[in-house]
Amino acid sequence: MVPTILVEEDFPRPTHRSGLVYRFTPKHHDGHDPDAARWLPELTRDEEFGVFELADDRAIADDDGNLYGLLRGVDGDLRDLGTWEQVIAEFPFARPGEPWHGYPVWPVNGSAPEHRRGQVCRPATEAFDRLFDAGLISRGEKKRLRSGKL
Repeated sequence: MVPTILVEEDFPRPTHRSGLVYRFTPKHHDGHDPDAARWLPELTRDEEFGVFELADDRAIADDDGNLYGLLRGVDGDLRDLGTWEQVIAEFPFARPGEPWHGYPVWPVNGSAPEHRRGQVCRPATEAFDRLFDAGLISRGEKKRLRSGKL
């Protein structure tokens, strides 16, 4: 069983490429806010940090500096990261010296709150382009993900 995040805590080391600090936040783990995107409880802290580190390592960012990551299973398929079946996580831009945090963002299933469905939380087009250019998603996955279907 993966422990619940009850207080903010930082991953023990920064990312290799940029030295970014990642902070686990209760809001995206504990379920107290039903409108907040949440990581799957069975996802380990190492896996969550790995999604962030991959995003930093491959510079998968939109024009605002937000990073985007994903995780593949042993079968090669994109893994669900969030409780609404999201497979892409967003890490909002943090100013230099401040820790980063993140949450699963896209696509969402029908159990997501109304204000999180549709194109509202869709990453910017350049995020999908950069995931593809980095070889992290195929052309077909890019097309399906951009439309919100996987």
